[in-house]
Amino acid sequence: MPELPSVEVYKNYFDSTSLNQIIKSIRINSKEILTENPLLLKKTLKGHSFTSSGRYGKYLFAYLDNEQSLVFHFGMTGSLKYGSIMDNPYSRFVIHFQNSHILAFIDPRKFGRISLTSSMNDFIQEKKLGPDALHINYKFFKQLLKKRRGTLKPLLLNQNFIAGIGNLYADEILYQSHLHPLTHADELKPLEIKKLFRSIRKVLKKAIEYMDEPGNLPDSYLLPHRYLGGKCPCGGSINVIKVAGRTTYFCPECQKLSNS
Repeated sequence: MPELPSVEVYKNYFDSTSLNQIIKSIRINSKEILTENPLLLKKTLKGHSFTSSGRYGKYLFAYLDNEQSLVFHFGMTGSLKYGSIMDNPYSRFVIHFQNSHILAFIDPRKFGRISLTSSMNDFIQEKKLGPDALHINYKFFKQLLKKRRGTLKPLLLNQNFIAGIGNLYADEILYQSHLHPLTHADELKPLEIKKLFRSIRKVLKKAIEYMDEPGNLPDSYLLPHRYLGGKCPCGGSINVIKVAGRTTYFCPECQKLSNS
């Protein structure tokens, strides 16, 4: 599932291809991914252009010149593709520009969503999203943790707690923090809280730097070895467990439970 690094990469791609171009028409191939009336969506976009974009958590906001924003959520398999010719059977939503190029929202499993908003802040409040994982500061992060007692892995995945982290990078963040996925938030020591906060920023920024290619991350990271039978950089075996129904990879040597 696209996580914060993926969406940041899509944002940069969108900015480099689709800004300041007049929208000629819209083609909707899969109405089920829309949260808006298709006619309203077409009317809002046609004849206008995107002026800039923003990212919050796993959402991409494409700002229009009419004070509206097109909002992309990429679900599990969503992506963007810009070009002059497009022949992709999974193109669900296609924007045609006057320069004869198109921007397609491609989503094989159709779990993505496209919507409109006149206010990013209102949208964030409506979705009850927590602070963006790369915008939060340490002081606020500590305050958020004080109110939590659950285990760390589900907490990191909770978009109402902090927005942008998914299953893949949650495993890496916990690995870099040397914290077991089943550690309880209220058991963290001050130094562990600081290390967790720093690991969130470090991992997400590194993932963006590597264009969201987890397998290409440095060998000191967990993700290049995150597969059945994989070996941790420390030399130990990587274990796989289910945490709150999510497949979780960790190194029992590097990530010990405090009571183990």
